[in-house]
Amino acid sequence: MEPSKEAIAVRITRLNRIILGKVTGGTTRFSKKTIDREALLDALTVLYDECNDDPVKKSDDLVKAFLDKYRSTLAELRRTRVCISDFDMIQTIGRGHFGEVHMVREKQTGDVYAMKTLRKEQSRKRADEERDVLATATGPWLTKLQYAFQDSSNLYLVMELCCGGDLAGLMARRAHPLPERDAAFYVAEVAHALKALHGMGYVHRDVKPENILLDR
Repeated sequence: MEPSKEAIAVRITRLNRIILGKVTGGTTRFSKKTIDREALLDALTVLYDECNDDPVKKSDDLVKAFLDKYRSTLAELRRTRVCISDFDMIQTIGRGHFGEVHMVREKQTGDVYAMKTLRKEQSRKRADEERDVLATATGPWLTKLQYAFQDSSNLYLVMELCCGGDLAGLMARRAHPLPERDAAFYVAEVAHALKALHGMGYVHRDVKPENILLDR
C-alpha cells in the first residue's frame, strides 16, 4: 500500500464521519456510500450469529477464537440496543400500504412516542430513505426521529408524537370547509416543510392531508 498524502488526523476525522453516516461538502443528506454505527453493529451481530449457528464453522480454531472474544460483547449489545420490548403499545393511530403507526410508551421513562412499523418486504429502500430523512432533519417542519431499530421482518421508527393528529382528521371533524385564511395558513406551513425537505435533496411525492401532522 502506498503511503497516504494526508495526515493521520485528517484521515481519522474522515473515518469518524463515515462511521457516523455523514458526507463531506456541507450537505446533511446521508450518502448511500457511507456506513453508520448501527449498520456496523448489525453486521457484527449477523457475522457472529452465522458463525455460532454453523457447527462446521465453529470447529475452526479461528472462528472459535472470534466467538470467544466477542461473546460477552454481543450479549451486552443485545441488552443495550433499542428493541420492541422497550415499549408498550397504547393504540393504533394510522395504517398505510407499507405498515402501521402506533402510539407507544417507553417502559422505563413513561415517555410517549409515535412508532412507525415498516415491513421490509414491501420496500426496504423506501424505509431506509425515510429513516435517513428523519434522522438528519433539522428545524420545526419535519418530524423528529428519536430511535430507529429493526428485527428480521420490520424497521421501526420511533418519532415525536404530534398530538394534533393530521390535517385530514381536522378537516373531517369540521362541519364546514376550512375558512380561506386557515387554508392559506396550512398551505404556507406545508410549503415551508417541502422547502426544508427539498433542501436535503429529497422529493416527497405523496403530499396529502393524511401525511400532514399537526403538533396541536
